Parts: sequence; structure tokens; C-alpha cells
Amino acid sequence: MKINRSEQETVITYNPIKGEWTFYTCVPSHINSFLKNPLLRRENIEVLSSHEGKPTSIRFKAEKSIVTKNFLKSRILSEDHKRAMQQGRKTKA
Repeated sequence: MKINRSEQETVITYNPIKGEWTFYTCVPSHINSFLKNPLLRRENIEVLSSHEGKPTSIRFKAEKSIVTKNFLKSRILSEDHKRAMQQGRKTKA
């Protein structure tokens, strides 16, 4: 089943008790990225639906150490961005 663009989503949840992340996506570019990622074992990726032989939604779990080192990137903010964020905090207070 092909998923309409307006209904596509990627959901990432973290279970602190098990120390693992669960990923679900039906966004084609995300599916391709995950399937090509050498850190993820293909047999651990569950294909939930497909269309014309291509996965249209997948789900998998990953350990905390793999995700924090490789998927979550640190944000590097410019001084202008930092000032803008501080200004936003001041107006909300």
C-alpha cells in the first residue's frame, strides 16, 4: 500500500527502562536511509507494508548507544540564533 504524502510520518520513542529506541516510519527517504545504514541489521527491521516490492512502512528497535552516537546530532548555534532564543524566552516570561 502506498502511503499518501500528507499521512507520512516518522515516530521515534525512547524507553528509559530498557534503554532502547523504537523507530516507525513511512517516509520513503527515511526508509531508504535506515535500510542503507550499516549500523542497523537488516534482519532487525520489520517491514510493515510494501508497494510494488518496496517497503512503504518499517519498524525497528535500536540500543541507546547506537542512536545517541549516530542519529542524534548536536546542534551548533550561531551567536545570532542564541540571542534570538534568549529574546524569545524573555518575552514568554
